[in-house]
Amino acid sequence: MYQKAWRAGGLVIFIFSCLGFFVAASETPPDSVTVVYNHILGDSGTELHQAGGLSAFVRFGGKTILFDAGGETSPLLQNIAALGLSIDRLDAVVISHNHWDHVYGLPGVLSVTRDDPTVYVPESAREAVLQQNPRADVVAVGEPTQIMPGIWLVVPMQVAHRSGTISEQALVLDHEDGLIVLVGCSHPGIVTIAERVKKTLGERKIQLVAGGFHLRNTSTEEIEKISQRLQQLGVKNLAPTHCTGDGAISVFRREWPDRLVAFDLGDTIKF
Repeated sequence: MYQKAWRAGGLVIFIFSCLGFFVAASETPPDSVTVVYNHILGDSGTELHQAGGLSAFVRFGGKTILFDAGGETSPLLQNIAALGLSIDRLDAVVISHNHWDHVYGLPGVLSVTRDDPTVYVPESAREAVLQQNPRADVVAVGEPTQIMPGIWLVVPMQVAHRSGTISEQALVLDHEDGLIVLVGCSHPGIVTIAERVKKTLGERKIQLVAGGFHLRNTSTEEIEKISQRLQQLGVKNLAPTHCTGDGAISVFRREWPDRLVAFDLGDTIKF
């Protein structure tokens, strides 16, 4: 259903051109997700700037979306350029939740886009994001919403966090082979998010859950229960990164040996 980006891309283009398919291949990039901001370095072979936070560049159904915006403008924009990507014509920006390491890069993103992409945020975060980006088209999401054909925002759920609350949403791509679920930090709980996605989208199969799972301070026993529950829900593949924690990733690596997908800085998953 999906694959890591092959580094020998030039050879692929050469083969397509010899077969007379070069134009079609170049005009229609494959659906994919590329991590452009993270403190964990992947194996893309590209020199990138590691930084705490998360951002991913999404191509799906002919649309381009930036999922979260990291914590700093400079490394985010440098990484996007180094990976050969462009955010000049973004169709939308989706902010999973209003924490600095997912949203502080947003002003820089909006400063370089030629169009004015709609910025979708959880309802409780709209005023704060709008204060930081007063000219942006910021849309509050308070319920499951289809923002483009096959592209959904779900789980705008408010939960207790430290001395206050935080509201977080997930980005879901309705691929023909199953749902691709992108999460920022999973503050509501990764199992809760998976359950809500299935309930919202008619029990569709979840092909992949990718992003931060927020399990750094979670016991091994609890992580094992979470892993088992995700399998019971029919989740086919996991791509944990960011705030998931080394201990949790070790558990997932053991229990999902052939179904753990790399999703660190510079990594690309093609659908």
